[in-house]
Amino acid sequence: MGSKISKLPKAGLRPMKNLNVEARAHRLLDQEKPQPAPQYPTTKEEIARVQKLHPEIAKQQQTKDVRLDDFLKQVRVESHDPVPKTSEGDRTEALPDSSQTSSTIRQVTSGDTLDVRKVTEGKMTVHQILEVLIRHKKDPEEWTAEKVSQEFSVELEYARGLLTYFKTFEIKAFGQIPEEIRKQINPGTKAAP
Repeated sequence: MGSKISKLPKAGLRPMKNLNVEARAHRLLDQEKPQPAPQYPTTKEEIARVQKLHPEIAKQQQTKDVRLDDFLKQVRVESHDPVPKTSEGDRTEALPDSSQTSSTIRQVTSGDTLDVRKVTEGKMTVHQILEVLIRHKKDPEEWTAEKVSQEFSVELEYARGLLTYFKTFEIKAFGQIPEEIRKQINPGTKAAP
């Protein structure tokens, strides 16, 4: 029922759209054609001079050149994509994080579960960031921003920002939590009395 009601206005407007279509089309065709933009007087003079000196040019512009038309019909453009040198399956190393090249690239040997095999100097993987945050939480005196900066070859300012603003998840539970579970959740905390 709803689809029939939605079609009703369209069906009602169709006769009005088609009303007197032929007369409107003839009226539009009978209108004056648009005039070309006026030319500069010097341009008019130059065209008149060329037509007097070389009248064959004006005739040549008005006729179709069969030879050039045949040339155009014979033109074919065939493009071929270049063959890639290596396929994605043959790739043995991960793509770099940025287009900047670095002379030193460190190997990730911490058993990272992500598909990152090489890390550019001055950058860290998510796994390394979490490792630094856990170590800093366990022993903040030993794992300072200076040591993180030296260990992972990042700028001191970034290491300070990492330790200040990045936080790992904290689970807060109400009630008593057994000591072994508490150590797994927050390794650096002791049981509450």
